[in-house]
Amino acid sequence: MEALTVVVGLDGSDGSLAALAVAARQAALTGHRIVAVHVVRTHPLVTTAPVSGAGALAVTDDEVVDRCHLDCEVVLAGTDLRWRFEVRRGDPITELARAATDHDATWVAIGRSGRRRFPCGSRTSMSERLVHECDRPVLIVPPDT
Repeated sequence: MEALTVVVGLDGSDGSLAALAVAARQAALTGHRIVAVHVVRTHPLVTTAPVSGAGALAVTDDEVVDRCHLDCEVVLAGTDLRWRFEVRRGDPITELARAATDHDATWVAIGRSGRRRFPCGSRTSMSERLVHECDRPVLIVPPDT
């Protein structure tokens, strides 16, 4: 029988690291495995940008992917947890919800930004979108947890 799974969204922010740490503590208590997912946004700019601009975006994406993978190794070092790191491309909310379904996750953990990006009422936050689009429970972790 395969272990239960929790999907954790990672973007390199303090909130996503807090979400990974909380998920690791819960996974250790419940026997879950962790699937850490970093989503590289598709940049519409890449196809229209000069080669140097597109190359800069690709380098930045690669650096963030490497950092997120290293964050997993650091946060999960010394634990007996089974975990894996995945990179997906597209809309972060769509891909996190898809990862939860693909891995039959029990729940999803994401970090909350320390501030709201948009004025109240103008747009929903990423965490609000995930709560509405995902068919699994979503744990939203503040960055200072």
